[in-house]
Parts: sequence; C-alpha cells; structure tokens
Amino acid sequence: MREPMTDLNRFLADATASGKIPGVSLAVLRAGTMSAEHYFGVRGAHDRAGVDAATVFEAASLTKPLVAYVALQLAEEGLLDLHKPLFDICGEYVPGESNARRITAFHVLTHTSGLPNIVRDQAPLRTYFVPGERFSYGSSAFAWLQRAMEAVGTRPLEMLARERVFEPLGMRHSSLEWQERFAVNHAQGHEWEGEPVPKRRVQTAQASWSLLTTASDYVSFIQHVLARRGLAATSYDQWFVPRINTRQGDDAEDLVGQNPPDLNVAWGLGWGLEPFQSCFFHWGNNPGFRALVLANRATQDAVA
Repeated sequence: MREPMTDLNRFLADATASGKIPGVSLAVLRAGTMSAEHYFGVRGAHDRAGVDAATVFEAASLTKPLVAYVALQLAEEGLLDLHKPLFDICGEYVPGESNARRITAFHVLTHTSGLPNIVRDQAPLRTYFVPGERFSYGSSAFAWLQRAMEAVGTRPLEMLARERVFEPLGMRHSSLEWQERFAVNHAQGHEWEGEPVPKRRVQTAQASWSLLTTASDYVSFIQHVLARRGLAATSYDQWFVPRINTRQGDDAEDLVGQNPPDLNVAWGLGWGLEPFQSCFFHWGNNPGFRALVLANRATQDAVA
C-alpha cells in the first residue's frame, strides 16, 4: 500500500504541473503537532519562482474565524456584548430598516443576520428574514461587526489582529492589509481556465475576506485553537456550540429559505461544525484563490 502523503505529493505535483492550478501551499497537524508542509508549483504569472513556506496567499473567508477569536476576546473583557444590537454600538449600517437594527454580533458570527453574502443587484443590502431565524451565509454583515469591534476596541481591526493574534503567535507572514514586505514573495490568483487575476493590495482590513497569510502561519493559529489557548474555558466552549444548522444545497447563501436544514452540519461562533465528527472547518473563495481549513478537536489533527 502506498503512503497517503506520497499519493498527496503526486496529486499536488500533477495538479500544479498542468498549469491550471499554478501553486499550492498546505500544512498539516497530527495530534496537535506540525506534521508536514507541502509546497508545489509557482507563485504566479508575475513570478515563476517556486511556492515556499514564506509565499503569502489570500486566505479569503478564513479571515472570519480569526476575527471571531478577537471578538470573543473583546467579549471576555467586557468590551463587546455579543447580544447587543450593533446599531446601539456603532450606529446604522442598513439605512432605515427596523429589522436590521436588531442584528447583533452573535447573528453575524452564526450567519443568521438575514443580510446577503455579497451585496449585488440581485441582492441589495437589506434583511431578507428576521435576524436569528435561520442560516444564510452572510459575509456583508461582517463589515458592521468590524465597525463595532473597532469602536469598542478603540483601534483599527488590523491593529487588533496584530496585537492579539499575529504577534503573540509568531505569524510573521500574516496581515489583514497588504504589506510591502509581501511584494518579494506572494502568490497571484488564477481562475480555473488559467487566467491570472490582477493582484489586490488591500489598504484597509476587511473582516470578511482580507487575510493574507501562509499555510504554516494559519496552521499555527489552528494549533493555538486546538490547544484551547487565548480564551477562557467558558468562551472557548461557547465558540464551538452548534448554534444553527446550515442549509442543504450547493450555495451557503439561502436568503429565501428554499433549502431544508442540513442536520449534519451546523455553525458556531465563526466556525462551520460537523458535530458528530468533532470537526470544525471554514472555506475561502477570493477571485483567483481557494482556501480551506479542516480540524478535528478530538484527534487534534488539522489541515490548512
């Protein structure tokens, strides 16, 4: 029988050799300890050098669990009330809508705010159901949560993340904003047909999607999470309580409630959960980038 990692190496080598996926970065925890790191392919059309441990990728929505971690710290410190309407903390976000004024940080983190995932012509910014009623993946609500966190934390989100996550955990290749030091070694996004995506250099942190990081940096965060560090026991346990079942179907956004609940998958305070498997997860999807983290709290295994 072939070793699983040998098969993985062969698969990733073949996938990047075709050029459709220019580069891959992957880190693995086994029993809470760094077990393996895999780097394949090149950084992009802008730089044909190989991906390595310091190559910075866009992590997209893997930003959200990190922001949730900071929000829970602020809640522990009595600065952020997860059940207080965001309107009362930092003012209006959805103009003139009474339902929106009921949205709390709890609703945002559990994706029960009723706001759309991405604001667009077909889904303008408004509430599509009563906050708390059901699950519909809603990235747009994180901008309001960010405003509240910055208000109570008295500093920009990038500074909150730097002080509470990046620096304490030694995540030297991570930021919510573009840093010039990333210019020498970063990945450029490519869509499935191989077309490169112009590089975004985000100047202001976005709580929903702007994390720039490496696989090994992000796995350091997951290692910290699995070890129950950085939060009091009660806060940590609350982080992983299944709050609401997600919906069946291919689209995590379900504004009209057309899909039945998925009884095997739930959402906690910033994490997707598979309660029967003791697993938590999150995906990320930015133009040209795809990201995923999956971890098991029982075995302390993880991949990012």
